[in-house]
Amino acid sequence: MNMRSKFPRALTLALSLVTFSTWSGCAEIQQIAEESARRSGDERMAKIIHGSGTVVSGLLPISYEEEQSIGAAIALQVVARYGGVYDQPEITRYVNLVGRAVALTCDRPDIPYHFAVLNSDSINAFAAPAGYVFVTRGLLKQIRNEAELAAVLGHEIAHVSQKHILEVIQRSKRLAGVSEAGLAYAHQNPDVFKNLIDAAAKKLLDEGLDQEKELEGDSLGEVFAARVGYDPTAYVVLLNRLRVLKGDDKAFFKTHPNFSNRINAVQQVIQTHGWKPTGVLLENRFARLRGKI
Repeated sequence: MNMRSKFPRALTLALSLVTFSTWSGCAEIQQIAEESARRSGDERMAKIIHGSGTVVSGLLPISYEEEQSIGAAIALQVVARYGGVYDQPEITRYVNLVGRAVALTCDRPDIPYHFAVLNSDSINAFAAPAGYVFVTRGLLKQIRNEAELAAVLGHEIAHVSQKHILEVIQRSKRLAGVSEAGLAYAHQNPDVFKNLIDAAAKKLLDEGLDQEKELEGDSLGEVFAARVGYDPTAYVVLLNRLRVLKGDDKAFFKTHPNFSNRINAVQQVIQTHGWKPTGVLLENRFARLRGKI
């Protein structure tokens, strides 16, 4: 299967079919909230709840159908910002095979994960909700074996499994004062959805996730990759290599914790689990493709 061609097409299709559905129990909760508002004499609030369920939808967890719409929209912004998808189907297939193996061991293995290489020399990786994961060509050039790649992808998979970006979306809805413009209302007002996506993309691409979420991504990504059988020390080696390469790059540390903290977090995970080096790096398999990056 040509993963390169299907990935962008899937994003476009997802955007063209954006729908916002309710979740189980939402109607009952909405009815209770509406009746409560009427009993309190707040007819205006009752009408708002009755008309769109916006207050309820602004506070309830985001459903998977909504997550897919959000993920596709953010993924398109990532692709546009970072030079498009790299035109090397063999590399894309390889990254997907490694990534999906790691995703099977994560805390949320029941959703589809899609992996793509971005045509950018910057050293970075990103994840959007609903399982869209990206690694830049620049970062791939710094990776030396499959175990390191698995750990990087595991980090991004952790952002998806822990719903880190969705938390940003939920916070932005409240902070922006649009609790009455929840996702169930967005089909009536596309600007609301666009503003939420723009805020989430800005957080992801320009500001970075909270430091604790990045460290959690490192720790869980290490666990996910180790569950597959990759050498648990590989990620430490990569982080040390990147620390030498990036030095005191302020732009990089604007969106990531410093390398000392990241390395300490990963080493703590290794120590807690009592993991020893296994030597499962698969550097030869990775090297066969590295020349095409």
